[in-house]
Amino acid sequence: MKRKWLSVLLAGAMALGTMAGAGSAVLAEEENVYVDEDGNTYQKFDDVRLKMLVCWNGGFQTAEDQYNNDVAAAIREKIGVTVEFEGIMTSETEKLNMLFASGDMPDMINAPFWGGTSGETGVIKKAGAEGMLIDIKDEVPKYPNIADAYDIGVVSRKYLENDLDDPMFEGARYVLPTEVAGSLEDITNWAYGVFVRADVPETLGVDVSQITTSEQLYDFMKQAQEYGFKDVNGNDCIIASTYHNGWRYGDYARSFDSKKLTSYSLGEDGKITYDTLSENWVEKNLFIWKLVHEGILDKECFTTNDDLAKEKTGNGTVLFQCAQYSMSIDATKQTGLYDSNPEMRYIPVGPLVYKDGEAAVQTQAEGRSGSPAIIFPVTCTNLDAALTWLDYVNSKEGTKLICYGFEGDTYELNEEGQPRMNAELTARYIEDSDSVKKELRERGIGYMAGRSYVAKKNALWFGEANPFDSEGANEYLEAYKKARPVEIIPGYPIDAVASGFEGYQEFSEWAFDGDRESDYTERAYFAETEEEAREILESYQEYLRTNDGGKMQEFLDYMTEQYATRDDFVF
Repeated sequence: MKRKWLSVLLAGAMALGTMAGAGSAVLAEEENVYVDEDGNTYQKFDDVRLKMLVCWNGGFQTAEDQYNNDVAAAIREKIGVTVEFEGIMTSETEKLNMLFASGDMPDMINAPFWGGTSGETGVIKKAGAEGMLIDIKDEVPKYPNIADAYDIGVVSRKYLENDLDDPMFEGARYVLPTEVAGSLEDITNWAYGVFVRADVPETLGVDVSQITTSEQLYDFMKQAQEYGFKDVNGNDCIIASTYHNGWRYGDYARSFDSKKLTSYSLGEDGKITYDTLSENWVEKNLFIWKLVHEGILDKECFTTNDDLAKEKTGNGTVLFQCAQYSMSIDATKQTGLYDSNPEMRYIPVGPLVYKDGEAAVQTQAEGRSGSPAIIFPVTCTNLDAALTWLDYVNSKEGTKLICYGFEGDTYELNEEGQPRMNAELTARYIEDSDSVKKELRERGIGYMAGRSYVAKKNALWFGEANPFDSEGANEYLEAYKKARPVEIIPGYPIDAVASGFEGYQEFSEWAFDGDRESDYTERAYFAETEEEAREILESYQEYLRTNDGGKMQEFLDYMTEQYATRDDFVF
């Protein structure tokens, strides 16, 4: 906890001619606090051990010894707190439901909180409203290294007003957004898209930069299917796949989309429409049906997990992959394919274009409109210790420790005073990043940042978003980020007003039920004929239009009325 009153005492110690660092350390020992190199003060606890559940399907890699590794020991020496992580290998929504139903909960949970009607968001909001989470509204401001997580620009006004401070919370605040950018420099470019094994276009004589529409991509995939490529072990290949639970097969159908932030559009008649009710939504899903029906898109991708997906990608068994480019790069590095068979490295296709022909970008509102988040169940054994730990690891000193390790050992300071991994580690990282990451992880370096940073400022503070970026960044990934940049769309997203619709909570539970929609779309993908697939998709649209006495049209009429209330709405 920050102790402002210490500033007078610290000033006195410095006035005696003692160096600031040494003087602070002495005083900190006397007062049972720790003062970092920037003068931030933290309460020091007596060896508090906390558990954080990382509620993301696919697990979470940590040091084998989370208590005794070098970084954990260094943090414990400073503030007396150790946080140990546990991952999951199941559905995030399912796990959250199980936790809250059983009451057997850890001290902290890091989970998806995408806002709106996402399944995990609904579970977390319900838990907060039912008193199963700790209200942190009055506590977080005491910890300035994480308090800015709620600033507009770090998060969007829509996210803050409708999700983080949902009216159903009645003024309480239960959710701490994480992995949000604390500076413009730190906005993450996730590098989404479609990627292909490099020997495929080379063999077929295809210029991947000219594959810009989904139909051109389909033709390219058909060529690859007909050729009969093999993986590194000589096995038959899967033409296209995804990562966990179909993430994100929609990238293959990108050119059915428009550049926008919401799932709503303004019709020519001036009325708001819901995109899922459009013919374009049907056509987009029929395109995915075609990929599945013709044996191009792996039927198992809708139920796979990341470990299996990485294995298939790492062996070159999958010719086309999607989602984040780093996933495919890392998968091939982990298996050794990246170096043993450089001709099989995955390269970007396109990028694909939107429906209007404009190249796809990573759209973002003014501040993130959904994020991972940390929540604190009522079972948290020591909230002050949990927040102090988060406050420290999000300080400049703490971030440097958990990301870079130790000066003179794993990193040196450059002329600007910024940490840079030492030459020996950097050289090995360029050759084999996976083994270096594992080596550092065992010392506690790297893994804590993955699910604990709040308003990230690494690029602002250190001149690079991640260690090794300055010297060891993957050239293919960096080039692709420039080809598909982040674009901020200013304005107030129209879906921010949706929650004001009377009875919205009950309405949204069926109208925007992602599990129900997936049930319809996946049944459509496995249909025998296109006509049968269309019938299934249109039956879902009919369900939306007619359920609850036609409530959807009432909702869209309400949205149209709201559109007239301000002039900065964007779609």
